Amino acid sequence: MLFQRKISLTVLLCSIHFIFCQDLVENNNISDYQISSEKYITSQNGSILMHVNIWGKVVQPGRKLVYDGIDMATLLSIVGGPGSGANMKKVRLYREVADENGQLVYEINLDNFIRSGDRSDFIKIKPNDTILIPQTVTSLLLNQVGTLNTLLSFLNFYLIINSQFN
Repeated sequence: MLFQRKISLTVLLCSIHFIFCQDLVENNNISDYQISSEKYITSQNGSILMHVNIWGKVVQPGRKLVYDGIDMATLLSIVGGPGSGANMKKVRLYREVADENGQLVYEINLDNFIRSGDRSDFIKIKPNDTILIPQTVTSLLLNQVGTLNTLLSFLNFYLIINSQFN
């Protein structure tokens, strides 16, 4: 009898706990990702700064603290410019929060700027934007030739050893 009461009490407490947990989960409006609360920073001399992420085929990728109003050419200069094999025709800019047009991702052709100095394809850089400079297919293949060469050497070595013992 005492054992049945303990079981009943345990089941009741677990049920109540489960009900309250369900309410907490359903009422909690957490977005899919965390938006940074850090938008702008003021320097000691009063300049307005912001963080921007730059990834991919640049000399010094990473998170950079830059001036508000920076353009793409200046940002690329800060990170040392595009690296060897960078695909400047398909640069992508990812927004942390959708802009006025509801857009989160932009594809930018910086090849026009490199050839003619035309900045019309530039997009205003906002705090916590992430810019991805991809690698060209040719560059990727050339970088992987060494790996392929090593694998084929091992295969050749295996075939030679195998033929010697058979």
